[in-house]
Amino acid sequence: MFACAADAMGLNVNRMRHPMFKTLARWWANRNAPNPVEAALMAHADNAEQAMVGLARAFVLDQQRREAETRRAARFRRWMMGVLVLGSLAVYAGLAAKALLPLPAVVAGKPAIGVVKVEGQIGANAKLAAADLVVRALKRAFEDDNVKRVVIYIDSPGGAPVEAERIMDAVSELRKQHPKPVQAVIGNLGASAGYMVALSADDIVSAKYSLVGSIGAILQSWDVHRVLDKYDVKAKTYASGSLKGMLNPFEPSTPEGEAKAQALVNELGRQFASLLKERRGSKLTQPLERYTTGEVWGGQDALALGLVDANGTLETLAAAQPDLELVHFGPFERKGALEGLLTSVGDMAGALKAGVELARGTVVQP
Repeated sequence: MFACAADAMGLNVNRMRHPMFKTLARWWANRNAPNPVEAALMAHADNAEQAMVGLARAFVLDQQRREAETRRAARFRRWMMGVLVLGSLAVYAGLAAKALLPLPAVVAGKPAIGVVKVEGQIGANAKLAAADLVVRALKRAFEDDNVKRVVIYIDSPGGAPVEAERIMDAVSELRKQHPKPVQAVIGNLGASAGYMVALSADDIVSAKYSLVGSIGAILQSWDVHRVLDKYDVKAKTYASGSLKGMLNPFEPSTPEGEAKAQALVNELGRQFASLLKERRGSKLTQPLERYTTGEVWGGQDALALGLVDANGTLETLAAAQPDLELVHFGPFERKGALEGLLTSVGDMAGALKAGVELARGTVVQP
């Protein structure tokens, strides 16, 4: 009769012997089966001795059930920990790939103003304002045929003068190969080596609230020899010349060393002043000595002194050239992807350790 019913429903009886159907059948039988603990307690409980035997059986069955549940819970925890670990590894691998792969090249799709930024402290190891990074961005902007003008956006307190000199030289050489107008736009700050970079442009624009200037050079060194004297500690220096250790902070300075340091700073300041006179001599409204005090001026005062050609921002510059779009050529920050990866290695190692301990059953779960 069952076979007939199966045939009537279009089912093959042989298929129902498949292990999957057997598993479903066992699940259904267990689902409707009585609780083994209750069965052990109720079976043959006609007298006290039989009741004690049933109780013992129930206790054993209950222990077996609890152990089975504990094993299932442990397997589930190990499985979940494995998923978490693999997911974490996938995330960290993605971050590493994003941090290590080169950034996509920027190309202007239509006539544009190419913007290259010099942001932050200028230095060889700077994240954004290193000459290597800025020069590569300048090269991309100058070589793009759709870039009709190049803007150097500066927001920097200064830094290493050699790095600034490299950027200036790159602008000069690239302009010879690809003649294009170059403007410098100063943001919040264009000081010292930052202003030096601005001098490489045809004209300089600053906002009214920008700080501009700090023309000159500075050399700093600590003097902590009195602290060492307090603890009766002496530093010994063996140098091949009397000025070799003139900036040693652990020994008192000498008149000869101080004179040399000041002469060095004066020479660097003189070169900066000569560069200012060469690039903006006809636009300066005051004697050269007025600009070499090391001070900074607001944007409007800088305009009056001839340090900048106009007051404005990147937005006013773009508004004046509505037929050209602004395209940023970098340098671009990677937004800390690699740093986040490296700082999270400890967390990842902790997660792996916890997973191993959990798999071994050495972690006590509450």
